[in-house]
Amino acid sequence: MKLNIFQFKNISLLDVAFCIFFAIATNADLMVNPILWWGSIALIIVTQCIVNRGKLIVNLNKYKLWSLSFLLISLLSLIYSINKSDSFNMLKTLVILVIIMIYVESELNNLYSIEKMIMLYVIGVGITLIYVLITQDLNQFQLAIHGEAFTGRWNGNEIGMNAAMALIMILYLFPKAKNLFLKTYYCIIVAVSLYLVYWMGSRKTIVFLILGLCGVILLKKPKKIVRNLLLVCCLITVSWNILMEVPSLYQNVGWRLEALTSSITGKGKADSSTLLREKYIKVGIESFKESPVIGYGVDSFREINEQKTNHHTYSHNNFIEIGVGLGVIGFISFYWIFVYLIIKYLKLFIHKRTSFFVNVLFILFVLYLAIQVGLVTYDSLIQWLLILFLYKAMEFTQNSYIVNK
Repeated sequence: MKLNIFQFKNISLLDVAFCIFFAIATNADLMVNPILWWGSIALIIVTQCIVNRGKLIVNLNKYKLWSLSFLLISLLSLIYSINKSDSFNMLKTLVILVIIMIYVESELNNLYSIEKMIMLYVIGVGITLIYVLITQDLNQFQLAIHGEAFTGRWNGNEIGMNAAMALIMILYLFPKAKNLFLKTYYCIIVAVSLYLVYWMGSRKTIVFLILGLCGVILLKKPKKIVRNLLLVCCLITVSWNILMEVPSLYQNVGWRLEALTSSITGKGKADSSTLLREKYIKVGIESFKESPVIGYGVDSFREINEQKTNHHTYSHNNFIEIGVGLGVIGFISFYWIFVYLIIKYLKLFIHKRTSFFVNVLFILFVLYLAIQVGLVTYDSLIQWLLILFLYKAMEFTQNSYIVNK
């Protein structure tokens, strides 16, 4: 009889600890509280020690090799960093990510365990989204787009991406949920997520969500490719028309998508936000040329940017951020895992050895990679989780095929 991991009787104390950590790690207000932040990390470590009697599997694999090598290069960059304070703060985040990923990976023993961990993440991030809805003045995020308001610790792009990620994950998880309470919670998160996506006005979020839905449609039943392509074309056309024709949607995000396409095509006028990000990219390219090998130290772009533009902020582009901070060496150390995973997936897909679950993970992985042109993700929890989930899912799928063969 197949184990149903979506019933609460199969949730352990360690699972609860992970869920608490996800809820705190995605909450900008809670994670700045040292007691809650370090307490959530300690809870995972202590609970894992109790549940597994102190045993922690730390076998070296490509994922750990990637995470440790990137961390090592980032640590070494502290020696020559032009802003050691910013670099040190970033290093603390990267160290925590590496530690947490070791504990997460130790719990991933099969495809079902990955699904459960995704469920725990969705529950945790759902708590954060509800918190945002209850505590934040959403009008401020709209004003912030025009530079007329300050949203404090909260970033509209991050909120929107968390909401979009949760929506696509729930699209896969919902049919598998057997518990009525869990299904109800998923429905609440879907409603909250859609509402927040609307208010955040993030172009990256809208594009990510629509293309994510298109990817799910395309790869759910790959054999029906013609039908799927027609559905995707219809979805994109309808979505675009709705965003452009419905006044409230156009006011919130439609005009920004229109400005983005104008910037890409060169026809029309780009908005101030797009122009500013283009300026940051030019600053990054010029700085990279001056120190292409080792860069200026992790998270050093904001220091250079302040000197060039008087804006002490990151580049809003992951490729630029890593290139400037860590040079070619750091760039390769971070992105080789992406090349490896894409090649491995294509091999499995060509030989028809992927499942819908692996396909969904790959869709999220590729879209999150593409969105890096407008988002810094190398210190993002969901970035590290997506890489780990896809890596382990393909590993289990490949091993299963070999055993069955």
